[in-house]
Amino acid sequence: MRERIRRYSRLLILLALCLIGAVAGTFIVARQPRPTTGGPVFAADAIVYGGTLETWSARAWQWTMQFPIGHNPGQDPTGATCGARQTGQVFFLPHNLPPCTVPDNVVIFVSLVGTECSTADAPPFYGEDAADLRSCAVADTDRYAVVTAQIDGVPVANIDQLRAVTPSFTLDLPSNNILGADPGNAQAIADGYQMMVAPLSPGEHEIVVHVELADGTVLPDKVARLTVVPADEYRKPNDP
Repeated sequence: MRERIRRYSRLLILLALCLIGAVAGTFIVARQPRPTTGGPVFAADAIVYGGTLETWSARAWQWTMQFPIGHNPGQDPTGATCGARQTGQVFFLPHNLPPCTVPDNVVIFVSLVGTECSTADAPPFYGEDAADLRSCAVADTDRYAVVTAQIDGVPVANIDQLRAVTPSFTLDLPSNNILGADPGNAQAIADGYQMMVAPLSPGEHEIVVHVELADGTVLPDKVARLTVVPADEYRKPNDP
């Protein structure tokens, strides 16, 4: 009789552990970021790997500004350096949208169009404090009257909701930086349209960005051709 009770108790313990594991697994899955329904782009208010759209925008500018002229991925039309100093679960596509090889396990941050103003910039992108910097970034971004994007031929919906102003953030400027400023730290704020794209399947993908200014000027479309490879086959370039 005691042996039966022991066996029954062990069975109850195992069932309890399985139930706890199932609940924990559901919780873990629920915490992973999810894109908006019907498309690969996350909603403007989504928290992606702990960060808001505004936070990731600031981090994208920090990533861009850390490189000197001649080694900056945003100035490399070949895309050979687009993976430089890319770490973590979000991959920053350079602002010039070059061809780029990307692993299939990362969220892709795409800057569609925008402006950064800082305490190190020359006028008209210079500001003395947070209020000046925000006003500067917002005023310049207001010039963009029409912003559209497509991913593999499918239009991205609600782009107007993807405009975001960053909080104040710190730039770590190297020597020979793209601002032409002295090396060191500067405070900055950025405004712009950007999107966070859920991990894409292995293969070839295309992102097309179309922008028109308030004065009627139509800017040349930017086209990013992405080659997405399995993460275990991805080889990032040597960091400059």
